[in-house]
Amino acid sequence: MNALRSKISQIPYFKEKGRFLVFVLFIVFVLFVAYYLFRVAYARYELRSSLVSDIDKALYIFESDEIRFNLDPAGIIPSNTPYIYRFSVSNFNDEHDSDVDITYNVSVRTTTNLPITLELYRNELPTSAGAVNLLTGCQDVQDEDGAWYHVYNVNSNYSMYYADETTDYYTLVVNFPITYANDLTYVNSIENIEITLASEQMV
Repeated sequence: MNALRSKISQIPYFKEKGRFLVFVLFIVFVLFVAYYLFRVAYARYELRSSLVSDIDKALYIFESDEIRFNLDPAGIIPSNTPYIYRFSVSNFNDEHDSDVDITYNVSVRTTTNLPITLELYRNELPTSAGAVNLLTGCQDVQDEDGAWYHVYNVNSNYSMYYADETTDYYTLVVNFPITYANDLTYVNSIENIEITLASEQMV
């Protein structure tokens, strides 16, 4: 700072001093903006890297369709650590791109064998500040065979436009609290978790 004052005091004319100060402030401003943009870009890179890693299932939608898949339920036992499953939804793959604009919806259906709770996040990590759980409630539904299910419907439809190659990343969090570890009611019980992706062409 003393060196800067000394430099300014050696400039003989007021206009030249003013120009020099404006130049110094401009350089400081540019450095500040560059630092801010670098932090934002790096944070986005870290988030994307975390979302892309450890994808359990990759789904591709090109037109009106319904896709279902089941998660492996064998390893769900009472634990202090949530179980994490990740899947992605894309309108393109290595061989084909969607030719139409698409909207799609996600729903989750579980059997009622275990007292688990579910959370679902889209394009964000569960640990991110302000992360929004898409599963706000469920309906109990009975099928034609008399079996009961919890059905979780996501209340939003998501769009994918044919002009853009788009991928959405989902994280499903399954909680089965350790407090049930000594409850013999759930010994040898298995919970089936089914995810349904329903898509249709945008009109």
